[in-house]
Amino acid sequence: MRIALAGTRGIPARYGGFETFAEELSTRLVSRGHSVTVYCRQRHAEPSYRGVRLVYLPTLRHKYLDTLVHTALATLHLVFHRQDAALYCNAANALFSFLPRLAGMPVALNVDGLERHRKKWNLLGKAWYRISERLATFLPSVVVTDARRIAEYYLERFGKRSEFIPYGAETGVVATRETLDRLGLEPRRYFLYVSRMEPENNAVMVREAFERILTGLKLALVGDAPYAAGYLERVRATTDARVILPGAIYGPGYHELQAHSFAYIHATE
Repeated sequence: MRIALAGTRGIPARYGGFETFAEELSTRLVSRGHSVTVYCRQRHAEPSYRGVRLVYLPTLRHKYLDTLVHTALATLHLVFHRQDAALYCNAANALFSFLPRLAGMPVALNVDGLERHRKKWNLLGKAWYRISERLATFLPSVVVTDARRIAEYYLERFGKRSEFIPYGAETGVVATRETLDRLGLEPRRYFLYVSRMEPENNAVMVREAFERILTGLKLALVGDAPYAAGYLERVRATTDARVILPGAIYGPGYHELQAHSFAYIHATE
């Protein structure tokens, strides 16, 4: 089949969960013999990545318009470059999922979580997500949820059944430790916290709690955010030498940090 993925920042994964999902899914579909296209915002060095065709389209670098503008352009491109099926990510993109359907393509929409509850959105952004939740129940061919509670939410609130498909994860021992050496970390001697650095993920609270603990272990706060400069400043406002702030780390380096940590801290709301 010819399959398109839209609604993410693209691959290789250099941002968040949807991008990791897009990379892992697209490359696995290619390995099964399918032809896969991923729409991207940031240019990779090559026109393809691990067998996946990359289509680069412009966008507006704005907190509230970035995703919508890029997905709108991807949708127009998709209508004129027909695929056998399309997968959209992010409930905010529900509005665009009907155009490929009008062109005869089945469309799946992965709605993610209840984004309208995030602190980073203003009233307009929250209203858009509320409307998009409703649109998601009838504009795409099928709704995909990645958490049982979200599947229950769509069923209870809208009477809409979704396809529940949980994410996978890399597991197992990682022998290498180049990233640890670069950051001055020792195996089993650091706590690991990883998230997009936004208020509802509580990186500041984690750092402040750690700073009150008498321990020889370190804390690695891994992550970044393109539209949260003020919050990033708060995260980095520490004089504790035990706190390591390397920014975002992906791929093998991220797996090294996971494999060798003393414990992983998850503090998202």
